[in-house]
Amino acid sequence: MNQDPKWVIDPQQEPMWQAPDASRKLNVLIGPAQCGAEHFAAGTFHLAPGCETMPDIHPDAEELYYVIGGAGRLVMDGEEFRVAEGMAVYIPAGVEHQSFNDGQEDLVYFYVFGPPPGGPPRQQAESWSRIQ
Repeated sequence: MNQDPKWVIDPQQEPMWQAPDASRKLNVLIGPAQCGAEHFAAGTFHLAPGCETMPDIHPDAEELYYVIGGAGRLVMDGEEFRVAEGMAVYIPAGVEHQSFNDGQEDLVYFYVFGPPPGGPPRQQAESWSRIQ
């Protein structure tokens, strides 16, 4: 069996995007444009200490977070949860969610959307800068 190089993705070789206010970074690793994945998209999301995301909702996509660094608060459908490294989070489609980093280091999620959300990518829609 031939190994297709796009099946194995090195994050250091993929673009890292930063929000205009430098509070968030995003690295898209797997998705239709990256490797041809049709049913999900995945990557890393970094939230700087003392920062928060805007409330977000994905009407047609479920989302999974695996916390790979830091700690913080996650509000889903008005209910607050503590999240920390090693924890997994399931966000059903249509559930509003917002993250708050009240720790001393970046809160980092490995995220997976299923299916990939429609519309333009966040980094394009919000004019994020490519930093890697």
